[in-house]
Amino acid sequence: MKGLQFIDEDWEQHRQMEKAKIVEELASQIHKKNPELFSRSSLGEAMDTDAIKHLIKNAVLTREDILPYEVDEITEDILGQATGYGPLSPFFLGEEAKEITEVMVNPSKKGPQVFYGKHGRTHFAGNHYFKNNEEVRRFVQKHCDYSGRPFTAESPIVDAWLPDGSRLAAIGYKASPLGTAFTIRKSPTIRPPLPLEKMVENATFPQLFYDIAKDLLVLGQANLAVCGRTDSGKTTILRAMGLFIPEMDRVIIGETSFELYMPNLKNCINMVTVKIGEKEIVRMPDICDSMNRNNPDRGIVSETRAGEIVASSEIAESTSGGFWTTFHAGGVNELRSRFPKMFARGGMTLPRDMVDDQIRSMFHFLIFVDKDFTGKRTFMSLVEVTDEGYNTIIRFDEEEFARTKGKSRRWIYENPITAKRLARLAFRGATIKPVYEEVKGKYLYPGLGVEPTNA
Repeated sequence: MKGLQFIDEDWEQHRQMEKAKIVEELASQIHKKNPELFSRSSLGEAMDTDAIKHLIKNAVLTREDILPYEVDEITEDILGQATGYGPLSPFFLGEEAKEITEVMVNPSKKGPQVFYGKHGRTHFAGNHYFKNNEEVRRFVQKHCDYSGRPFTAESPIVDAWLPDGSRLAAIGYKASPLGTAFTIRKSPTIRPPLPLEKMVENATFPQLFYDIAKDLLVLGQANLAVCGRTDSGKTTILRAMGLFIPEMDRVIIGETSFELYMPNLKNCINMVTVKIGEKEIVRMPDICDSMNRNNPDRGIVSETRAGEIVASSEIAESTSGGFWTTFHAGGVNELRSRFPKMFARGGMTLPRDMVDDQIRSMFHFLIFVDKDFTGKRTFMSLVEVTDEGYNTIIRFDEEEFARTKGKSRRWIYENPITAKRLARLAFRGATIKPVYEEVKGKYLYPGLGVEPTNA
């Protein structure tokens, strides 16, 4: 039996160091017996969190040097190591975490503060997840090392990935004076697509848009762009509409980070850009050039924001089964303003008097989305691109929303889709209904099955 030992340093600090050592030892033991818990082999598969916790807790209970009230804490620490989530495990594991889309950590004088995104809104989680900025920096450094991306004073802004494929965007060193900051956008493999019918139930869309999206835009193989500001739901809409794509369609998706995972498609390829340090190994134009050589039925570029517009335009003009992308633009005029700038970044000059012709050659429809003052994502308009200009089909009634101080949410069915476009969509496989050919009810209210009305 060992004699009593007196400890000079602070007891709490000493115990924290002991617990950290215990966590490392147990994590190593569990890793040897259950290597699948620490690997990427289960990427995209649902994790049985309760079973994993039970396994870890049993290992923790074998240790005599762990106090009873420390069992749950140490179990969570090991779980964080096993998954790569560290102290942020609660935002990724369990039923309550399924609807969380992103996690943000900001430095402050009070210590690192954690926020999370859910249903398009940001919530404050607390400042107890990381003890100090150094712990945040180590968390980021670990995942940057894993991803092969340097996070140093010379490279203080970096994108990396967690083992499950979630994207981590970090800022540190002199680029963030108060300390390391980062945002994690959860991997689509652990975030199943939100069905469009759910968005109708949640009053994001009216029923008519759901029907048009399914019957015309997808089955009719339309070229479309989803436009809106940051976090307005552009990617969410593309993934939801992807659920209507026939499972054997050959779909090729190009992205700067892996977000457009469509598990329902059997013949789908996801391609992402590759960057090592400051050197781009695979650029978006390279991916766009590769798409046509792989003979897709449908081509998707998750976000067009700069020079890739040149290659994207070629895909849009040549892909047989439809081209989809997203833009940062709040309306038609904003989108028209951005086109010359994007082409310039791609090394080409697009005269302003040719902008409409270029948009017309790429797209049949434009979808615009935004967030209201409460943070709720809202479908703003569906616009048909025609030979004559821009034909607004449906638009959100902002005047009514303002008049009722946000209590009334409705859309206005302004114009039917042109007969010429409907004929073309029908030729490609669309289902044409009388409601698409003529406006009989002007107002569209939220709710599944709600028909247009004049009241």
